Amino acid sequence: MKISICFFLTLFLFSASYGGEQNLNFKDLTASSSLDPENYKMGPDKQLTSEQSVSYYYQYFDRYHSFGSNMLNIGAVYGFSWMIYPLFQHNDFQSGSWEEYKTNFGQLVFDQDQPYWNWLVHPLTGSQLYLFYRSTGYSRVDSLGMTFISSALWEFTVEVWSEPASIQDLYQTPVLGSLLGLGLESLSMFLLNQDNPMSNFFGYLFNFYTLFWWYDGKIQVVPSYYKKTGTVTIMGTF
Repeated sequence: MKISICFFLTLFLFSASYGGEQNLNFKDLTASSSLDPENYKMGPDKQLTSEQSVSYYYQYFDRYHSFGSNMLNIGAVYGFSWMIYPLFQHNDFQSGSWEEYKTNFGQLVFDQDQPYWNWLVHPLTGSQLYLFYRSTGYSRVDSLGMTFISSALWEFTVEVWSEPASIQDLYQTPVLGSLLGLGLESLSMFLLNQDNPMSNFFGYLFNFYTLFWWYDGKIQVVPSYYKKTGTVTIMGTF
């Protein structure tokens, strides 16, 4: 448990230092001015085209979500929860039944799980919920709220198949999970924005949602130099 607490504190301190940096937006990304080409490591006899030196910048864009969109995302997580329950908690699922479900439904207790579950597994699960909602365009606060909802649905309508809902899990999963997710988010953004394949690998590893098609924070950065006008342009495409 001491190791997991140290891990949480390290990620939280990192997110506090890096997460406060201003995100790059489209207005900042697209610029055109008469600058010295040497500043961009391009000689005046060269013209950089869109096929050369293409790089990517990673960040998050907070978007508006309609009620239908919220229900769709919550439903996707809820359906996935029922899919993984018998796979990752096979023994618990095997011991459950509809009779157990009816008995446990609406019950709320302090569970007697090992610290490993309450202080490591549940926060890790919450961090993945948080990162999923962040990848679909929710703000940090809204992602915390959506993680609360998904966690509560798991406790009250899924896990009651084998045991009553846990009081600790109702707050530890979303709160500690979102703090851990915030740290993983900041760490992954830092690593993904380094010009280093190894850093990029670990950035994807810590936040694999950035690999999916619904994540729209990956910006293609295409610098171009026009020797006739001496203009350097940085364009971002989404």
